[in-house]
Amino acid sequence: MLAGCSGGGDEPTPGTDGENGGNTNGKRFRVFDPLTSGATPSERHFNPWNPTQTGCWHPGACVFDRLAVYSPTQNEAYPLMAESWKMPDDKTLEATFSDKWTWHNGDKFVAQDWVMQQEIELAIQKASDEGGKPLVKSVKAVDDYHVRINLNDPLSEIFAVQNTIGIYNGNLARGVFTKHDDPKWSKWHKKLTTGSESEKKAAIEDITTAKYPMITDDPIGHGPFKIKDVGDNIIVMEKYEDHPNADNINFDEFTLKLFSTNQPIQPYSAGKIDATHKGFPVENDLKSKLPKENKLFREGRSSNKLFSFNCGHGVDYESPVNNVNVRKAICHVYSRKQTESLLQGVNRTFDWAPCRVPGKVLSRGKDETAEWVKKFTKYGENDTKRAAELLRREGYEKSNGKWMTPDGKRFKLTIMNGTDRQDIQVLKQNLKDFGIDTTQEKVDDATFDDRRNKGKYDIMPDGSSSNGITAMWATDLVIDWLQSILHFAPESDIPMPIGDPEGSSGTKTINIEQHIRKWQSTGDSKYHHELMWWWNQTLPEAEMLYQPDAGAYNGAHWQLDVKPGIKNGVDDALYIAPKMADGSLKYKG
Repeated sequence: MLAGCSGGGDEPTPGTDGENGGNTNGKRFRVFDPLTSGATPSERHFNPWNPTQTGCWHPGACVFDRLAVYSPTQNEAYPLMAESWKMPDDKTLEATFSDKWTWHNGDKFVAQDWVMQQEIELAIQKASDEGGKPLVKSVKAVDDYHVRINLNDPLSEIFAVQNTIGIYNGNLARGVFTKHDDPKWSKWHKKLTTGSESEKKAAIEDITTAKYPMITDDPIGHGPFKIKDVGDNIIVMEKYEDHPNADNINFDEFTLKLFSTNQPIQPYSAGKIDATHKGFPVENDLKSKLPKENKLFREGRSSNKLFSFNCGHGVDYESPVNNVNVRKAICHVYSRKQTESLLQGVNRTFDWAPCRVPGKVLSRGKDETAEWVKKFTKYGENDTKRAAELLRREGYEKSNGKWMTPDGKRFKLTIMNGTDRQDIQVLKQNLKDFGIDTTQEKVDDATFDDRRNKGKYDIMPDGSSSNGITAMWATDLVIDWLQSILHFAPESDIPMPIGDPEGSSGTKTINIEQHIRKWQSTGDSKYHHELMWWWNQTLPEAEMLYQPDAGAYNGAHWQLDVKPGIKNGVDDALYIAPKMADGSLKYKG
């Protein structure tokens, strides 16, 4: 093991390859460790069911491979270990595995390895108290290189793939971590599939708490790199020569380097690393410090910054923003233009109507959603006339420049947190100028989480990844998570036709979860169109800013080649590129 270096220094121990300080050479590719400020290298493990001090993503996604790579920005899946797949019917997905993959000890990777991981996951899901039925009903290894996946509900092929062999969120998305003949995994698996209820319960307790295998215990994977050394602040992986796509790599070692800061710009600018998964774009005053041939990847990815409202369904706290017309009025009062002058090169204004489509997708203008959104209510244009009209519909009146509630009290709103958000500060001033009194509270994380879950707030800031059209509407995100903090009703009446907020043709009642599932099962975009319109007219949240979420590498010395949907659309593209038959990561000199 490497001793590494401890203390506050920024440069980890480089190992024994003669590398010093900012020198780059063709032996070692040095990457900023995204878990800086998290678990130290020697504390990490490769158990996807224990989130504590997990290393399943970093470095796991480099050490282990996955069946297919799904790009949420392109809504496409690319074969990796699974050579092909098909759906004989809308509740069955069958996949064929390549026979070229081996574990780092030389054993063949077989279908039973992946099936074990899925059966453990299904058993844990079944034992949980969350209720509902999982998407996957069962999985079966037909033989060593074929699997059959039975679904509980019908799905279109791309939705089936992105939720099974191409899963893209969480630890299980980073690779296949279970080897079917591993003593520990096989023992736990047997208890979960054939044991008594008490044995199953004990096995789940063991699995969800075990730090197995530790990355310091010579674990084996099946990816293009294997663990070589682990130090206090460095993980060294060496090329696995028997990987089927090893020829795509012309260097020996892939390293993750831990620094005393969680911002990669300083070590990257100083030449102490060759690449970083995150941290770009940077503020304008830092751009001159970057390498001359700075290259970005993950450029299709972004995160939204939103105004979030307490819609009031199922909670006791009464708020003015429980009313949809009040929410609309607030968003009309806001001035996007005033915010734009405060931005410093990282955030972008969301220049479209709120619609739950990534700004990156809309900016390209090629997707049908870019046309649909042109007919939606845009908001954010300081339209005080429209805002006043909507408030008066709900019984609000203005007296001496101040808005009064329907029961004659001063109209006041409380904003929970967001003091660091430019758009929130502009909103406060816009509301004040309009005649609505605002108070901004600053609460700690625990209080913030408690109050948003209980619906004890009016307005709060939110931030979320926005990395693909379908990914934005995953049921576990919209129904399980957003509904729990925004408290919108499960059913809603939307004005019709789409594009007419006055509803000249009446309204249509939609169940949000059922609409999402119908879209997933049929692939019919009309359901997506109506969901977007629901978001725009119900306004549980309103997108006002978005931030590109890119990584960077020094293009003077390194070349990253892979399909654009992966390079710019997959969160761990840096790990994925050298795995692919048509991808590569190479030293240029």
